Amino acid sequence: MRALMARSRKPRPDVPAAAPLPAQADAPLPASILAGPRLFARALAPTEPLAWRYLGVVVVAAVLSGGAYAALVRPAVNLAAEVAGGAAPLATHALNVIGGAFLSMFTFGLMWGLGLLGAGRAGRPAEVFGATFALLPPLYVLVIVLSFLIPDGAWRPAADALAAVGKDPNAAQRLGLAGLKTTSAAFLLLVVTLAAPLAQSGLAFVAFRELTGRAGRAALGALLPLLPALAVGFIALAPVLLAR
Repeated sequence: MRALMARSRKPRPDVPAAAPLPAQADAPLPASILAGPRLFARALAPTEPLAWRYLGVVVVAAVLSGGAYAALVRPAVNLAAEVAGGAAPLATHALNVIGGAFLSMFTFGLMWGLGLLGAGRAGRPAEVFGATFALLPPLYVLVIVLSFLIPDGAWRPAADALAAVGKDPNAAQRLGLAGLKTTSAAFLLLVVTLAAPLAQSGLAFVAFRELTGRAGRAALGALLPLLPALAVGFIALAPVLLAR
C-alpha cells in the first residue's frame, strides 16, 4: 500500500524564481542639459515621465528672479518712502519678490503648455524646459550682488529734480527707477530676462529633437513659447525700462 502511494506521488516541477525587475533608470541632473542637451535627452528618455521632476529648479529660479528685481528697485522704493516721510515699506519689497516669482512661474507654465502643443507628449516639455531653468540661479544671484553694490551717485536723482516732485512718492520712485536703469545691475537683469528664453529654447530644441525624432515638432515645441516668454519678461521689467 505504501509502495503504491509512493508510486502515485509525482515529483513537483521546480518553479523558477521570479526574474528581478529591471532597475529604474536614474533621471539626469537638471544642470546636465546645459552641458549637453542631446545627452540629457538620451538619459531622460528611459525614465518615467514626471511633469514635476524639475519643479524645484523652477521654483528656486523664480524666487531668485523676484529677489533680483526687488534688489534692483529697492533704492527707488526706499527713496519714495523717504520722500513720503515714512520708513521703507517691507511689504513693498516682499510684493516685488512675489510678483517677480509669479511671472517666472507663469513663464514656465507657458513653456510647458506651448511646448506640449508643439513637441507633443514625446517631447516631455515640462521636464525639458524645467531643466533649462538651471541656467538662471547663478545669474540672478549675480544681479542681486551687483544691486546691493550700486553707489548712490550712480542712480540718485539730483536735488533739484527731487525738489520738483515735492512730496509725491510715486514721482520720486519713477525718478529713482530712471536712474537705476542705467546701472550695470539693470543691464545684466535685462540681458538675463531677454536672452534666457532664447538660450532655453535652443537647449529645448536639441532635447526635443532627440526625444521625438522629428525636427519639425522639436522646432515647434521650442519656438512656440519664445515670443510669449519674451513678452512676459518685458512686462516684468517695464517699470524700470519705461521709467523717466
